Amino acid sequence: MKNAWKWLGLILVTYTLIGGLFTPLKTGITGVDKVSIISGTVSTLGVDIYNPEADFKPEMAVLGGKNGFQAIALNYEQSGLLTLQFDIKLGKEHQGGMNDLYVKANGQWMAFPSAVNIEKGPSDTSDSNFTSIDVKANPDAKKGFPNRPILNESIRNLLYHVPMWFSMIFILLMSAVYAVKYLTSSKLEYDLRSDSLVKAGILAGILGCATGSVWASVTWDSWWPRDPKLNGVAIGMLLYLAYLLLRSSLKDDYQRARISAVYNLFIFPVFISLIVIMPKLGGDSLHPGAGGTVGFKQYDLDNTLRMYFYPAVLGWILIYSWVALLIFKVNKLESDFQT
Repeated sequence: MKNAWKWLGLILVTYTLIGGLFTPLKTGITGVDKVSIISGTVSTLGVDIYNPEADFKPEMAVLGGKNGFQAIALNYEQSGLLTLQFDIKLGKEHQGGMNDLYVKANGQWMAFPSAVNIEKGPSDTSDSNFTSIDVKANPDAKKGFPNRPILNESIRNLLYHVPMWFSMIFILLMSAVYAVKYLTSSKLEYDLRSDSLVKAGILAGILGCATGSVWASVTWDSWWPRDPKLNGVAIGMLLYLAYLLLRSSLKDDYQRARISAVYNLFIFPVFISLIVIMPKLGGDSLHPGAGGTVGFKQYDLDNTLRMYFYPAVLGWILIYSWVALLIFKVNKLESDFQT
């Protein structure tokens, strides 16, 4: 049972890797073919449907949500193209604007935010024809990962990229804890443990940057967009790389341990500020939950994702703890050999 936590980590990571790759996405809307339509005229809108069921049957479409405009005609082709017709009248009191698109098929509502801008037409002088419809998710909908605009299949990276950051923060926190233990006891073993945790945390940070960069290239069309959270991560990683350089420049064991511990305790809160606090204060971060954006928990992390996300976080924390333990054993052997 001594190695049970290692096996648990391997099992959880394997479970999330397989589940994350092979669980299908729910049916969703991936795009519309028009940016705007004009009220007062009959308009046709093409909608791309991703991963439709074999018996996919559209029942209703609404622009604007609960108080919106219902489509007067729906035509679905097996290629995944849904054609909608709208007879929209804003009336004298409404000037238009961006509207979400909702499509109900097989008893399930699908949404595409900010789909179409409705412009006031010169011939629209009649009363508006808003429709009140109860638009809500069906709890018995098809199982699978959420299908979100822009994210689409890349939402699977939530199970790999985000657990890397959770693991990194946990590992670096434990490194700071061992730094405190060294400063209060002067035991070199605590210094070696703190150092091994820093190295494992840097590894998690590098892999977190790599998975995040791939994700950014898909969702934001840039491998490294201008974003306060990404820049904060880059600065934080440089601070920890500087830790390694500082440590390698010191020869005396106790001096190295003491200075490393103090530096570790200095950069950890700075690092947390750079990746957690500053993006929220900045107000212009692309990351969910940072700045003015909503978090994954609010609109993406459904029950199916939770089945894999939380085990992924625990599994990767255990794996990186194992990596840190291996590094510690190597450091301990080198230390014993030198003495």
